[in-house]
Amino acid sequence: MILIFRKYIVRILLNLSFLFLLLLVALFIATKGSGFPTPWSEEQIWWSLFSNSTTAGMLKYISLGGQLIFSFLAGLIISRQIKRNPSAELSFFYLFLFCFSLQIFRIPFLLENPFPFLTASGLTTRIIYFSRILSLACLFAASLFSSGLQIQKFGMVLLISMLIAFTLASLIPVNTSIITGALINRIAREKHLALFCTTLEVLTVLNYIAAAQHQGRIEYYRLAFLSLLVITGYELLFFLHAPFMIPGFACLIPGTILFTRTSRKLFLWS
Repeated sequence: MILIFRKYIVRILLNLSFLFLLLLVALFIATKGSGFPTPWSEEQIWWSLFSNSTTAGMLKYISLGGQLIFSFLAGLIISRQIKRNPSAELSFFYLFLFCFSLQIFRIPFLLENPFPFLTASGLTTRIIYFSRILSLACLFAASLFSSGLQIQKFGMVLLISMLIAFTLASLIPVNTSIITGALINRIAREKHLALFCTTLEVLTVLNYIAAAQHQGRIEYYRLAFLSLLVITGYELLFFLHAPFMIPGFACLIPGTILFTRTSRKLFLWS
């Protein structure tokens, strides 16, 4: 399975990332940069401190554009590493990065609803939450392989991660009458899903700490810190709050670069 992932899946996903990026640019040109005038109220429960603030639609578009550019460029760099080094950790980290490209499905909420069949059905919201669950599950899976899980289990772990993400995203009750400042519909049991995602994030960091203690290698402590840095950047960017856009990228970009280098060196030394 890891060989198929290296040869075909990474290439397909990389092309998708590039196509999504081109689509984002095409939409901006088509609207002439003036299709995002609406100030959005920040109302997501995670950042209740900013519940009374508003953010211009253009800033949200810039945040989404930055995430898609980051997804493509970082994915392009890591895909080259995967071709030379069939590391399960880097492969799952690549999937985490690809999930940023799926944020393009928030764009219909900024374009005065030109795609009602997507927004009215709640499909875009389900895709976004599918990408959220899958991305965090992939980060968790990467930590499992660092903790000693055999690379032969790659296909099974990938299938389980996708099934969990697809099942949860399909079962989430979506209220299509309410659009939050994160450019997604309001969902029921937000706190339960937040608890599930937070649990995956905590377990990811703890797995690296456990690997460091078990194998006696300080590099795993570094991966624990870097994974925490990446997770922090991801969370700051996910809800599209303008005050967290710069800090989010400031955590995500260096965390990704250093995580990739450290993980690659560990694989080469093993």
